[in-house]
Amino acid sequence: MLLKKGFKLRYAVNALVFLTVLTTVAISSMVAYQSEKKSLTRMTFQLNQMYSEKISDTANGIFVDMKKSLAVMGQYLSKDLSRPDLHEQLDLFQQTKPSFNSVFILDKNGVLLEATGESQSKIGSVLLSDGTRQALKEKRPLISEPFVSAATNKLIVMVSEPLYDSSGNYMGYLGGSIRLHETNIFQTVLGSEANRADGSYAYVTSSTGILLYHPDADRIGENVVGNPVVQQLMAGKSGAQRVINSRGIDMLASFSYIKESGWGIVAQTPTQVVLDSASRLVVNILAYMLPALLIFLFAIYWIIRKLSEPLAKLADFASMLAPTNSNMDQLPKIHTLNYEANELHKAFGRAVRHFRYQFDHLSQEAQTDPLTGLFNRRTMDRFIASWIAKSSPFSIIILDLDHFKRVNDTYGHDVGDEVLKFLAISMRRLLKSEYACCRLGGEEFVVLVPNESFEIALESAESIRKFMAETDSPTGDKVTLSVGVAHYPGFASNAEQLFRVADEALYRAKHQGRNRVEAGQPFLKSELNA
Repeated sequence: MLLKKGFKLRYAVNALVFLTVLTTVAISSMVAYQSEKKSLTRMTFQLNQMYSEKISDTANGIFVDMKKSLAVMGQYLSKDLSRPDLHEQLDLFQQTKPSFNSVFILDKNGVLLEATGESQSKIGSVLLSDGTRQALKEKRPLISEPFVSAATNKLIVMVSEPLYDSSGNYMGYLGGSIRLHETNIFQTVLGSEANRADGSYAYVTSSTGILLYHPDADRIGENVVGNPVVQQLMAGKSGAQRVINSRGIDMLASFSYIKESGWGIVAQTPTQVVLDSASRLVVNILAYMLPALLIFLFAIYWIIRKLSEPLAKLADFASMLAPTNSNMDQLPKIHTLNYEANELHKAFGRAVRHFRYQFDHLSQEAQTDPLTGLFNRRTMDRFIASWIAKSSPFSIIILDLDHFKRVNDTYGHDVGDEVLKFLAISMRRLLKSEYACCRLGGEEFVVLVPNESFEIALESAESIRKFMAETDSPTGDKVTLSVGVAHYPGFASNAEQLFRVADEALYRAKHQGRNRVEAGQPFLKSELNA
């Protein structure tokens, strides 16, 4: 019966509009979620990688300094191990090297000759812990695996330097200990960043997969060799990957190998943090869209009802027409059919345009920085990914306002915001319209220069720098820029390398006096193809 009568136009159109809107919202939400998840995952890996590399370089430098210091001290003390001021010399050495919890000297038979701190009580005793045996056997500069000290009965790592007399005879070694369950260099270097509020944290493993440092002190000394990231570090590799850690938690981990000691630094963030952030974006989009969509649906329902009334009257009239019902041959008083169809089309067109405007407005907000009106980081990433996928050459200019913190501290954040907007306006005015001007965050900006030679990009960067250096800003004075410039594919084979080259150039500009433009240094050919 329903098929014979057919669907009423009002219900059919309303159902079609509802399904269209629902599908559009679902697809938009899914695309926004996936895009945000991918962007946040990449950013999390990059931030964790930068952090782990920074800590790795710092730790490596500390170990190099420890070894050099022990070598110099050992050469000095090996001239006479029976000297009366031996203990004072060790005390003085430890004061200059607070990274060591204690400093000690053992002879070639493992007898403790002198020591600082708690180990003094064992002077004259033979110490045959794992670290002692390793140092006596290998007779070389050494950073030991973690072991329980025979002198203090505590889990330590030892840095040692062999001692030789003037004739080249082995005399023993000078060592410094780092107690893993007490305040040590890892806590000093990692600081509060080792365990952040979002669940991110960093830890240190030995070359055999033993935890040397962990925010949870009870886990220090635990064997975590089953963790895939730790296995990569044991193989001497650095990198980043998504991993299920030894406690069964899904993590985004970046890791760096410490060459000097063979250890590794791991910085990781729970994957759920990224997923939650992406979900919040979708919720925010829906929160903006739903009120407008509800109003839109109500308006469409009312308009269709009104516009369908004339057609409904005609349909009712037609349904009652019959040979025995001649008194119903008078048409109802309605507007002409063509006029009604025209009006329906116009009304629906206005409604769709209204919805399109709301959707485009939200899309524009998602792509631009609200303060400056420039493209945001997400849009910049899409430009770069698209150009690299098409193998289109382009240059990247990274600009950073010099001493911007001083501007905020001196003039206030409102004036600081005006300086940022002044730079954004200047970039739009000085650069070509096809250049993509973006705000990376804070006082850092990026310009993407498509299909131009690297020299043109350098000229553009210099024009911006010169303008800022010669023009009064909203502070009433000049605010200068430090700029780094790189080119794809001449300097790098992917976005990560390209950013690293440009960042390094920016770093050089900062450290060479600021208010200057520095060109990037291309990766080696082998690195470009890696």
